Amino acid sequence: MSVWEQYPIEQRQEYEKYLQGYGALTKLFTQKNSHIPYLDSKFQETVYAKAFNSRNTDIGNTPHDILSIVNGRHIGIGLKTWMNSAPSFQKVMQLKRFKDDINQYLENPTELVAKISEIKNDRLESDYFRLGLSEDLNIYHYVVRDTGVFKIAETAYPKVDISHIKDAKFLESGGKTTAVQWNDGRKHYKYTFADSQVYMKFDLANSDTTIVDTIPIKVLENPFDYILKLADDLEVTQSPDKQAATTIGDREEVAYLPLYSFKTGKVEERSGLNAWNGAPKNKGSDRPRPLGEVYIPVPIEFHKEHPNFFVDNIFEKIRDKQPIEFNIILPNGACMPGRLTGDNLKNFQSGSNDPSKRKPNGERWGQSDLGNWLLVDVLGLHSRDLVTREWLNKRGVDSVKIWHKNGDKSKIYLDIAPAGSFEKFMHKK
Repeated sequence: MSVWEQYPIEQRQEYEKYLQGYGALTKLFTQKNSHIPYLDSKFQETVYAKAFNSRNTDIGNTPHDILSIVNGRHIGIGLKTWMNSAPSFQKVMQLKRFKDDINQYLENPTELVAKISEIKNDRLESDYFRLGLSEDLNIYHYVVRDTGVFKIAETAYPKVDISHIKDAKFLESGGKTTAVQWNDGRKHYKYTFADSQVYMKFDLANSDTTIVDTIPIKVLENPFDYILKLADDLEVTQSPDKQAATTIGDREEVAYLPLYSFKTGKVEERSGLNAWNGAPKNKGSDRPRPLGEVYIPVPIEFHKEHPNFFVDNIFEKIRDKQPIEFNIILPNGACMPGRLTGDNLKNFQSGSNDPSKRKPNGERWGQSDLGNWLLVDVLGLHSRDLVTREWLNKRGVDSVKIWHKNGDKSKIYLDIAPAGSFEKFMHKK
């Protein structure tokens, strides 16, 4: 059964109405091929999340755009749209940060595609851990646009089966080698050297692909008049008082924290993400700290700019040297106790001093629980190599996004964030 069929029919109808409404406005956005309805990919992501009560999880070119929970199962969804339903290769992953690793294998197409596939699979697995996904349930949901219609389809979104790679070959254009192509018996891929992009072939005739619906799209001849009428209607119906009283969905207060020292710009060797590299906890012991033992730095500048994010007036807690405790909610659905500790409450970490807070197996929550998810599972540190700013930048991540909903500061939601997010947040760029 397709994921589409598992959604309530009311949600499917709402999603299709959004698509039909946007497609009707095609001539606002394009003059070319205006007989073929237009759909913006960002709009598609927004309305998919809204209609199906799902979450937009695209963090700076991560593999899955949407996390949808269907019948209690976490499903990662890639969203795409393009014109013409003929089979075509579409971009599915950008690997520019890994170009140097890939270019070591340019002499042999078989070794080259194996390396590309390995990197692609590693990035998928990172998102599996991050979002709590199973390997075999994820899909691409895509919309192909033809004259007067949108065709809505689903296809499997698997890892590359490296053990069954075949037909690896270079492609040439104008006398130059421009790409390498291969398949694994299930999906066809290519990698283009100029932009370091992985493409996957989409074909409505594939056995693992289903056209879930075809909806008619009526393109308005003059959508500009419609926009003017809408603006006039808003002036009449939306008084200032009514606007102020309108709230849609959860109210979120969002902030960002760095995964590096804001003061030095570096990941310090024995603190922060490298807290596991600190001196043994017991004096005279040579037993290393657990690899996942980390904390996320909270600069004093953050507290000065946002003194009410964690509690009302955090400087009262700092003055009285009181830690702040809350629950951390991860995007995979896991909930763990967390706290701010240390001088100036500068350490955001998991764990609690409350002995009543135990894991289901009876163990106490500790500082390694957040680190194992962030550093080991999501960012892929599997050995005792120091984390550096360069290591983070290669993964496109140097910050975390944190937020709470509807003023409830007892639950802090957390996810990774693209490189540069904290700097932009602090400087309001």
